[in-house]
Amino acid sequence: MNFTGLLELNAKKSDHRSIVNSYYEGALKITRPIYLEEKTPSIYLIHIGGGYVDGDTYYSKLKVEEGAELLVTSQASTKVYQTPKVPVEQHTEIELAKNSTLEYIMDPLIMYKGARFIQKTSVNMGEGASLFYSDIITPGWAENGKGFQYDWIRSKLKVKKNNKLVLFDHLWVEPDGEIQGIMQLEGYTHLGTFIIIHGKADKTFTDQLYEELVPFSGETRFGISTLTAGGVVIRILANGSRKIEELISQAHRFARNTLLGKEQVYWRK
Repeated sequence: MNFTGLLELNAKKSDHRSIVNSYYEGALKITRPIYLEEKTPSIYLIHIGGGYVDGDTYYSKLKVEEGAELLVTSQASTKVYQTPKVPVEQHTEIELAKNSTLEYIMDPLIMYKGARFIQKTSVNMGEGASLFYSDIITPGWAENGKGFQYDWIRSKLKVKKNNKLVLFDHLWVEPDGEIQGIMQLEGYTHLGTFIIIHGKADKTFTDQLYEELVPFSGETRFGISTLTAGGVVIRILANGSRKIEELISQAHRFARNTLLGKEQVYWRK
C-alpha cells in the first residue's frame, strides 16, 4: 500500500543512553534527536504538507527496545481539512519492550468543516514498560463562527500488556444538534485524553493526581479512571485547546516526577 506519509522509529539503549534510528518518506518527517535530558532523546514529528486532505493515509511504527527511553511530540497541531470523498486514515503501531518508556505527547488535532478522520493506534507493552499518551480534539475555525463543522472522527486505541488487552478506548464523535448536550460534551467544544500506564500508577497515585489537578482545572471539566493493570485515564472537556494542554502538562509533570523521578520536560516549541 502506498501511504501519503510513512514513518518508522526505533529507540535502543546504548552506553547508558538511548539512541534513535529512523526511516520516513512522503509527507511525514522528523527532526534530528534533541537531548533535552542527558540520556533521553526527544523527537519532533513534522508534516510537510500543511494538513491532511481527502484520501490521505498515514502509517507510523514506533519501537522502543528493552531499557530504552523516548520522548515524541509534534512540531505543531495536525489539521484535517474537507474530505468530500474518502476520509483521512492514520495508523500508528507502538511496541514497548521490557522496562522501556515512551512519552507520546501530541499537539491538538484540528477538525475543519467537512472533515472525516479515522485514527487507529495499537500498543504492545512488555513487562515493566511505561507509556504516557495524550490526544486532543478541537473543532476548526469556520467562516460563520459556528463550531462542530466537521463530519466525524473515529479513534480507536488498543493497549496490550504481556499480550493481554488492558485498555480499549473507542471514541466516536459525530456532531449533531445534541453534541453539547447531556451525556455528550456537556456544553463544551474540545475534548482531551491523557493516559498513563505504569506499574506504580495505582489507586493511591490516582488520588494524589486528582488532588494535584483540581487547583489547575479552572474552566475545564475532567474525570480520572484507574486501570486494573496499573495506570489511569484522564478525560478532559473544555472550550479551548489551551486549557486542556495546561491540564495535561500538569498531569504529565506530576507523573514524571512521581513515577519516573524526573523533572518537567520543556519542548522548546
